[in-house]
Amino acid sequence: MARIDQLEREKLGARQQQLYDEIMRTRPRGKLSGPFSVWIHRPDIAEPANAMANCFRVAPKLDKRLIELIVLLVCRDASAQYAWSAHFNLAREAGLSGETIEAIRARRRPEFGRDDERIVYGLVTELLASKKVSPATFGRAEAALGRDGIIEAVTCAGFYTMIGFVLNTFEIPPQPGGDILT
Repeated sequence: MARIDQLEREKLGARQQQLYDEIMRTRPRGKLSGPFSVWIHRPDIAEPANAMANCFRVAPKLDKRLIELIVLLVCRDASAQYAWSAHFNLAREAGLSGETIEAIRARRRPEFGRDDERIVYGLVTELLASKKVSPATFGRAEAALGRDGIIEAVTCAGFYTMIGFVLNTFEIPPQPGGDILT
């Protein structure tokens, strides 16, 4: 049971309704959910959070497969049930293999067939573990992803870390019928 009540659109103020509609415009769900069910209470947070989310969801510079790899790594690290349930199928659709997804679930290093996935995995797992990256890891990531790719990857990891904090603090449950972390 979530620690925050689900708000109905009709009971929101004018600015909140406008944000609700903007947030839902790019999401196929029937109601506002996940971290936005919390952030809608604070429009000054919901609005820039939606813009940031759309940087990764709608028009990323990195391949969506790599974005979803980052998201799953952060979700697993935080045991963020809602985000895992929301991104499990998105990761498959973006091209991550079932073996990679299951290894992340089990907190094992996947056997990557693609160098870019291996490099992103190394960057993100090192960042999650130590809150920084070594010169060697940075060099490999820069050679593979470029400066803008590293910026996007690290920012995505940080953004989804924040999402995990919100989801876990407010005990937002997984999506109905979504994949569950064990």
